[in-house]
Amino acid sequence: MTENLPEHLSHLNLSQAEGIEGILTLLNLVKDPAILYNSTQDRIVAANNVLFLLSGLEEKDFIGKEIQSLLPNLTDANPITGHGQKTRLRHKKQPLILVTVRIFSLAKESDHIILLLQPEGLDSDLSTEPSDQTELLQKLHKLLLSRTNKDLKAALLQVLEVSKALLDVDVICLYKASGTIPQLHRYLSSDEVLAGELPEPLTSEDLSGNQKLALWTDSEPATNQLQKTAASANFTYLVSVPLGSAEAKFGLFVAGGKTRQTHPNLLPMAKLIAEYTTGLMEDQIALQNTRTLSNKIKQVVKIQNEIIANLEEGILILTPDLSVAEINQAAENMLGYANVEALRQPVDSILIGSESFGSAFSSAREGYPTIISGDLTLHHRDGKSFPAQLMTTPVMSDGKLIAIIVLIRDTSQAEENQAEKKQLEQRAILGEVTAIFAHEVRNPLNAITLALQVMEESLPAEDENMKWIRKIQDECNNLIQLMESVLSFAKPLEYKMSEVDLGQMIKQLLERWHPRFLRLGISSYFETEIDSPVVQGDIRALEQVFTNLISNAVKAMSDDGGYLGIKITKAELDEDEQFYQINITDSGPGIPADIKDQIFKPFVTGNKHGTGLGLAITQRIINAHKGKIEVDSFPGGTMFKVFLAKQKEYFSL
Repeated sequence: MTENLPEHLSHLNLSQAEGIEGILTLLNLVKDPAILYNSTQDRIVAANNVLFLLSGLEEKDFIGKEIQSLLPNLTDANPITGHGQKTRLRHKKQPLILVTVRIFSLAKESDHIILLLQPEGLDSDLSTEPSDQTELLQKLHKLLLSRTNKDLKAALLQVLEVSKALLDVDVICLYKASGTIPQLHRYLSSDEVLAGELPEPLTSEDLSGNQKLALWTDSEPATNQLQKTAASANFTYLVSVPLGSAEAKFGLFVAGGKTRQTHPNLLPMAKLIAEYTTGLMEDQIALQNTRTLSNKIKQVVKIQNEIIANLEEGILILTPDLSVAEINQAAENMLGYANVEALRQPVDSILIGSESFGSAFSSAREGYPTIISGDLTLHHRDGKSFPAQLMTTPVMSDGKLIAIIVLIRDTSQAEENQAEKKQLEQRAILGEVTAIFAHEVRNPLNAITLALQVMEESLPAEDENMKWIRKIQDECNNLIQLMESVLSFAKPLEYKMSEVDLGQMIKQLLERWHPRFLRLGISSYFETEIDSPVVQGDIRALEQVFTNLISNAVKAMSDDGGYLGIKITKAELDEDEQFYQINITDSGPGIPADIKDQIFKPFVTGNKHGTGLGLAITQRIINAHKGKIEVDSFPGGTMFKVFLAKQKEYFSL
C-alpha cells in the first residue's frame, strides 16, 4: 500500500452505510471463507458467502456472537501471534472441519480484523483454479444443453448424469407423483443398482417429511421411511429437495452417497439443480400440452375445412375490406372461379347478381347478418344465371369485424328436387290406386272365370253356347294378364336405364372438378380409344361411380398435388371382351396392403376421415349394371379398373 493512498481517496467522502456496504462487497470477493470480527467486543460482525456455503450455517447461528460459536477451538485472534494456526470450523450437520487461519487487521489501530480460513484435507479448496472453473463451466453447459432434448426422459437422464458429477454423489433419484394416490414413485435414477436400495414408492410419511430442502447424515436419527431405508443400506448422507412450487409440489429430488466426505456446496447446488429440474419438467409438460392442443386445433381446422369443402352450399370468406380470403368447391362450381383465381380479388368482381349486395355488406360491417332471397339471380363466369339465396354473416371479435361469411344456396336444384318429389309422390299415389284397382278387378275376373268353368262342365261339348263361353274365358285371361302388367308397371324401378356415352359423361365430370384440380395442383388427363363407348345404364348412378373414384383420388393427392388419368379402352383380357374397361389412375400414396383386399367392403377405408361406404356403394352400382371393378395399388400410385358391358351385350335388369 502506498503512503499517500488515503490522500488519493479523500475525495470519496463515503458515508458510514456506504463504507459498511463496501466492506461486505469486498469480503464476498474473497475466494476463501472469510470472517469480519470485532476482537475487543468478541463479536462476529459479518462473513462472506463462501463461509456460509462451507459451514451450512445461517446468520442466526453465529453473527453477533462470540468467535467460539464458529471456531470453538480458536485460542489466539491476534494478527501477529495467531496467524497460521490450525483450528476447527463448526458445520451445521457434519463433524468439525479442520482449517488453517490467517488473520489480518482491517486498519491500523482498529479493533476489527479479518480471518481467512483455508480448509484442510479437501481434494480442492473453495478458491477454484482456472482449470477447475473450466470444468465446472463445461458441466453447467452440458446441464443447460438438456433443455434442447425434445424427449423429457432423455433430458432428465442427462440432468442426472451431469448432476451426479457436479454434486460428487453416488446416486441421484427423481420421484414423481402419479395418479390420485398420495404416493411418489421412483421415475428415474443415475444408478439403477444403488437406486434399488432406496424405496420405490414414498409413503405419505415421506411426503410430509420432505416439504423443504433437507440433509440427513448417519450421525442423526432417521425420521422417515426414506432415511431409514438409506441408513439400512449404509448410506452416510442423503439430501432431498421437493420439486414444484410451494403451492403444487409434484416430485422429489434425492441425492446421496456412502462416503464420509460431502461436497462443500452440496445443499445450495442440490437446490439449484432441483429448481432447474422443476423448470425443465414443467416446460416439457407445458410444451407437450401445447403440442397436444396444437394437434387438436389442426384436427378441428381440418374437419372444419373438410365440412366447408363438402357443403352443397357455396361459401365465400371475405376480409373486412371485402376481398376474397377463401372460397369452397361448391362456390367454385357455382361461380366458375377457382380458389387461386378468386383469392384477394374484390368480391364484386366474382359475385355478380341481379341485385346489388352493397347494403348487405354494409350491414355485415356493422355486425348485422342479412338474407337475400326472392327473385335473386347470380351469374356464372360464362354468363349463365341461376336462382339463388344469399346470406351474409359477420364474424366479430371484441366488437371488431374480422371476416364476413357469404353463404350461397343454388335454389334451382331445390326447385328441381321439389318438383321431382311431387312427381314421386304422385307416382306413389298412382301406384297405390293402380294396385288397389287391379286387385279389385282381378277378384271379380277370377269369379267369372270360375263360373265359366262350371258352365263349361255342365253343358255338352256340342252345345252352341260353348264357343261363347270359351271366348269369354279368353277375354278374362287377357284382362288378368293386363292387370298383372299394370301391377308390375306400378312398382317403382331402382334404375332408369338409357344409353350413356361414357366419354361424354366423364368429360363433363372432369370439367366440374377442374377448379378443385387447379386449387390442389392436380393435373388431369382423359383419353378414349373407343369412338363412342355407349353402355346401357342409369346416368345418375354411373356419375356417382366415377365421382366417388375421382373424389378418392383427389383426397389421396390433396396434400402434395399429383396426376389423375382416366382412359377408356378395350378390355385387356379376352374373357372380358364384352366389357369396356375404364382405368382411373392417380399418383397418390397408394392403398395400404393390409386393407387392399377388403377395400370394397363396407366401413373399410384407407382415409382416416372417410366413412368406408363410397367404394362399397360404387361396387354395388357396377354389379347392378352387370359389370365389375378391380384395383391395383402400390406405393406411389393406384389404378381402379371399371368394367361396364357394351350396349349389345347388356342384359336388362
